[in-house]
Formats: sequence, structure tokens, C-alpha cells
Amino acid sequence: MLGTQLSHTGTGTTHPNNIPEEQSSRSRSKGRLPLIAEEVMANLPKHPMCGSVTGEYLSNEDGSVQVPAFFMDAEKFQRIQSDLKTYKWNDSDFLLATFPKCGTHFMWETMMMLLKGSADYISASKTLLMVDACPVGMSNKVFPSPRVLNTHYRIDVLPGEFRKGKTVALMRNPKDTCVSYYYHYKNITMSMKDEPNPFENLTFAQFMELFLHDKDLPYGSYFDYIEYMWSLRDDPNILVVFYEDLKMNSIDTIQRLNEFMGTNRSPELVKEIADAVNFDKMKVGKTTGPPSKEMIAVMKTQSPNPEAILEKLRLGTLQIYRKGGIGDWKNHLTVAQNEHFDSFLKGWEAGKDIPFKYSQN
Repeated sequence: MLGTQLSHTGTGTTHPNNIPEEQSSRSRSKGRLPLIAEEVMANLPKHPMCGSVTGEYLSNEDGSVQVPAFFMDAEKFQRIQSDLKTYKWNDSDFLLATFPKCGTHFMWETMMMLLKGSADYISASKTLLMVDACPVGMSNKVFPSPRVLNTHYRIDVLPGEFRKGKTVALMRNPKDTCVSYYYHYKNITMSMKDEPNPFENLTFAQFMELFLHDKDLPYGSYFDYIEYMWSLRDDPNILVVFYEDLKMNSIDTIQRLNEFMGTNRSPELVKEIADAVNFDKMKVGKTTGPPSKEMIAVMKTQSPNPEAILEKLRLGTLQIYRKGGIGDWKNHLTVAQNEHFDSFLKGWEAGKDIPFKYSQN
């Protein structure tokens, strides 16, 4: 049986925290949420792509894990899922698995450069190879194998074909992820829907509670995702890489990728790639100029309102690359918020052994 099962659960009783009652045991930790989280989420609008709104979840083979799907449009979503179910893995390809805002663009560019044997930027959009958002078959002409497919789903809810090859799992510390995800929600995600942005006035304090406690957002909980992917670290077909290492120790980390992928690139090329994927250089090199024809095709596939997001791309007001730094959370979390975040992390048993880096020091 293929690993992905689609679950349609939009008709259940509404959970107090906007999750159908029959999903609450799988979508949230046991027990009541902290009072502050209940109060915050009770006063926030539902995310239009949360599982309890769309009724779409991806599940693992035995149904014990259900993750809210990335859902924009019913017809396009079904096409994407159909492609996933019928896809046959090519052994020359690789899969990049990351939770949103953990450095997907950064790592994808690095891996593609290793595959291509060049430090030149990849001209076409990585979104064509994002299996969550674009039918896999659509990418074949632009990106023939070998290539790097990418996903924000945890890999146990993808079809078994996607677990046949080598996977790079990229992780980022939760505080910086939270900050980056906040801006993503405000500036990007909602601009892809043809409706007013209910999160336009969302404060960081509100989003932090969502990040810590709400498992019904697309792709589910960061903490569940990281916990599962970290559990695969001893699998010889999985390479766990930390975003902070890719930033602070670029050459050594890219050499680890070089060895894992079997690309056998020279030390000189590894250094050239490390220089090219410097965040500031990449931000300029990858965002200069009008949207490509490939990006236009992606938007037409991905969004029911492609012109709105394409216009932002043309005007340069859509931020794909923001700061990409380490420790930016210090500019956003108050002392009280940081203590609250630390208290949550202290209770996250599975995360205590994960060597996150929260600053460059």
C-alpha cells in the first residue's frame, strides 16, 4: 500500500481550538492547552488552509498520524495528489524534506549545484519540484533527473516511492523558525488566496502561541515534524543537516552533502558553492528580474489568484528571502516571551537531545 492516504474530515464536530473532535487526539497533545493559548486562539480567525477548514489531511500507512494538507484549490489539490500516488521514484533523484522556513531554498540551491557540478544559480524555480504544491509530472521538462524534489511534509505521510531514495532532512532552531514563519504567514501565504488576509494584523505574540500549540495549520506542528524526522537520523538513506551549520560551517557541511549524495565534487567547487549560497549574494542573485515563465506556470498551478502574487513578484514586494540569519529571534521575543518559549521547550522531552544552535556565538 502506498504511504499516503487522503482523509476527508470536514464534517466533524468542531473542537474548541478549531479542530474536528474526531481529529483532536491526533492533531494535538493530550490534555488541555495552556490557558493563554486557549484565550489567544479563541480570538483568532481560522487559517483558511487549516485542516478543520479544508477537511484535507495526509496520513501515514496505518492512519496513526494525520497532517493537515497544503491546500489551495480542490481541483489542483487532487491533481497534485494523483501525481504523488502514481509517481515512480528515479534512483538518481534526491528528496529534500524541511518544515517551512527552515532554509529550503538555501539547501535546495546547494544540492542542485552539487548535482549540476556548477556554482551558477539555478534559473528555474524550485517550486516546480515541490511535490506539495506542483504536480510532479509538470517538472519533467524543466528539471529532468537527476534533480532534488522537495517537500514540507514529514516523509511518512508521502507515498512509499518517496522513501526509496536518499533524503536530506534540514532542521532549524525553533525560535528563528517561529519568527521567520510569522512573516511568511503575514506576507506570503495569505497573498496566495483570493480573499482578504485574516492574518494581516496578527501580532507576533499571537503567532507564537499558534506556533507552539496549534497543530491544525498546514503541515501540522513544527515540534511533531522535527521529532519524527530526528528519529530517522541513523537511517543510512537520511542525512540530517542543521540550517545553522550550513550557514556557519558552509564548506564542511556542503562537503558532507557531497559525500552523502555521491557527487564527488572537488574541494574547489565546494568552496565556490559555499560562496555562491551566501545568503546576501543569493538573495540578490535569485530575486533580480521579472518572474520567469516557469514561475508564472507554477503560480497558475498553485494559486487560484496567480496575478496577485505575480504582481508582487514583479514589484519586488513579495519576500521569498527575508534575513536568513541566526539569532534574529532575539530581536522579536520579549524577555517574558522567551521565558514562555523556554518553558515549552523544557516540556518537549523528545527535543532535549537535539543539538539546536540559537546564536552564532
